[in-house]
Amino acid sequence: MARVYDNIDPAYAATCSDVTLCSNNKGFFRNLSENLVAIADTEWLERLERMDEEKRVQAVKDNKEIMEAIGQVLSRIQPLHRGKDARVSQEKWQSAKAAMEAGDLKKALALASQAIFKAPLPCIDEIIEGGSLAMGLWLRSEILLRLNRPRAALEDLKIALKERLPARMRAQYYWRMGDCYKGAGEPTRAKVSYELAARLLATDKEAKAKVVNDIETLDYSVQSKHPPDKPGIKLAGGAKQNMPALSQLVKIVEEENKGRFAVASDSIKTGDVLLVDSPYASCLLSECYGTHCLHCFKRLEDCEDTAPVGCPKCSGVVFCSIECRDAAVSTYHLFECTFVDFFMGSGMSILTHIALRMVTQAGLETSLLIHSKYITNQVKTVEGAALNDIEGVSKKSKIRSRKERLNRSKKGLKSFTDRVKDDDNIEELEYKMESNMNLEEKMELKAAEIYSLCTHSQERKGNDYLKRMIMAMFLTECLKKAGFFKTCEPENLAKAETSICELLIRNLELLQFNAHEIYETLRGEHMFSGSKPIYIAVAIYPSGALFNHECYPAVARYFDGKNIVLRATRPLAPGEMVSENYGPHFLMRGLKDRQRSLSCRYWFRCECEACKEDWPTLKELTDAPPRLKCHNIECTGMYRPLPEFIPDKCTKCSITIDPELVKIKLGSVTKCCDQYKEGATLMESERLDDAIAVLCDAIDTYHDIARPPHKDTHLAQESLRACFAMKGNVHVQRGDPSESNNGHTNNGQDKANTA
Repeated sequence: MARVYDNIDPAYAATCSDVTLCSNNKGFFRNLSENLVAIADTEWLERLERMDEEKRVQAVKDNKEIMEAIGQVLSRIQPLHRGKDARVSQEKWQSAKAAMEAGDLKKALALASQAIFKAPLPCIDEIIEGGSLAMGLWLRSEILLRLNRPRAALEDLKIALKERLPARMRAQYYWRMGDCYKGAGEPTRAKVSYELAARLLATDKEAKAKVVNDIETLDYSVQSKHPPDKPGIKLAGGAKQNMPALSQLVKIVEEENKGRFAVASDSIKTGDVLLVDSPYASCLLSECYGTHCLHCFKRLEDCEDTAPVGCPKCSGVVFCSIECRDAAVSTYHLFECTFVDFFMGSGMSILTHIALRMVTQAGLETSLLIHSKYITNQVKTVEGAALNDIEGVSKKSKIRSRKERLNRSKKGLKSFTDRVKDDDNIEELEYKMESNMNLEEKMELKAAEIYSLCTHSQERKGNDYLKRMIMAMFLTECLKKAGFFKTCEPENLAKAETSICELLIRNLELLQFNAHEIYETLRGEHMFSGSKPIYIAVAIYPSGALFNHECYPAVARYFDGKNIVLRATRPLAPGEMVSENYGPHFLMRGLKDRQRSLSCRYWFRCECEACKEDWPTLKELTDAPPRLKCHNIECTGMYRPLPEFIPDKCTKCSITIDPELVKIKLGSVTKCCDQYKEGATLMESERLDDAIAVLCDAIDTYHDIARPPHKDTHLAQESLRACFAMKGNVHVQRGDPSESNNGHTNNGQDKANTA
């Protein structure tokens, strides 16, 4: 089978593919997989790549030589993680207390947190003074109070009580709780806590007198100190009913050579929010385990009202709150916990980790259900609500698919066909039903979209597929030893393991082309000067994955928590592709380099306008006059007016070109450039919203009268992208942002980093 990269750079394509599986050269898996693949002969690998997807797994299992070698490796897999250590916890606790008494509160806070992360649960090792979780939390609450973070201190106190804070400390507990409520601007609750403390201090007259004084000095005029809520992000034109992550201004279409992709269904203006999508699955980069919450990806340093907590079993990951911790340890971390260090040591990529996360977050039962529907049955198109927005599918088939999904849902309507008479009722009923779904049902519905994404399975070489199967078997064995299959009946175990292995293979294939890196913007004292993106996680988005690439993208992306946000960076007419950029942008990379990257990394040949016309890079762009659009609005022709020459007619539609109109248009372009400068000045003054408004207006005007490329316009679009990023995840670092080594820095915006 001819592959798009075969005549470009097949060796580079193989490297790109390998890195999506295993990104760390220091890990053991890369050499292991190469050695196992070397066992297979070339002829067998060629037969493997010609097989259908469902036959490949069995073909590998039938190869006794390969399976024997793999079996030897799998038998040696053992859990490996950083556990709890009461003695280390005690040492950190003592150091934290000393730092607090010395007045170094920042150091004390860090040490107290380390003591908490290393502290075992109650009843495990309470004989060591200060080594308990409760005492670590107690100490940190005092440090937090001194740092004027009363709400975070209050959270620590609540957890400390649950973790068996000694009963003898109950009076001090309520006293400190009163101090926390007082600091948080809640005098009524502070009074209740102080009164409880006073009762418990009945025999200590001096201490009781101090508590009474605290009660008498409470100020009831203060307001509760809650941080203002961040305004929600609104989709331009409202959300589509059947694809709520998408704006009404966008629709999904399907073409044979392009697959499914987003186009404008109405006029789109620069700055319009076109997508706000939550991830189906996401994973934090391992280098961020100590700085960000494993579950929600918040930077711990920026969590003012909470202090980090650890996993009850391991000390390798951190959470920003009890809520995030409980959500993780009750689902995916339950099975990943004991293998955290093993995964890092293997060198497996973040995409491989997401492939696993897609299984661990769903659990065994839901994963097997997903396998039976979308792997065994080889579902090719999106079922359910999303299908309604894909053009080219008949209305009858849309309705039938939706009926089938509703009828088999756990909340399904047995009398669906009797109760629903027309299309509008179907749509309304389905929308209400989806709103009431629980987590598992929503995951199953999203799975229909995820497992219809491209995998390029039939274009894979035999050795590439074999490596993915080896990784899937490796992950399946880890799951087995982590207790993932413990609820499975013995007679069904082998079949369940095979199904999960096949599901993991599919995950590894589709993630290669459909994942996005999540970044936060690291900035200094000034909003823009020296700011840069820091990549912290990777995720896969059901609707976000439907945006095709162009080297001159129509949108910029940023992230609000875990959610991906796409905003227009240029206007679009109905029917035009709403494209994003997978990394190679024409401003930064030449045509040959872009084609090589896209062909080898994403397995397609780009035919966007920038590629067809071989636009110059930013360094090559000059200040030449812009290419003006033909005066005939129905014509796509253009011309470049020069000082010494203005063409008489449009070369495409032959309409006469009016020199006076040319002067007006050139004047408008000059005004746009002046607005670009105004936007830059507003950015320098950190007037973010004003800068966005001016830049959006100017970019719209330019595209209304002229065509790209145009140096000043593209620089303005890059400025606008920086402004959009400031609306998302931002961390303000005191000092030089370039000194930070947290996360992964990348000047491009790859759809999915191969690292």
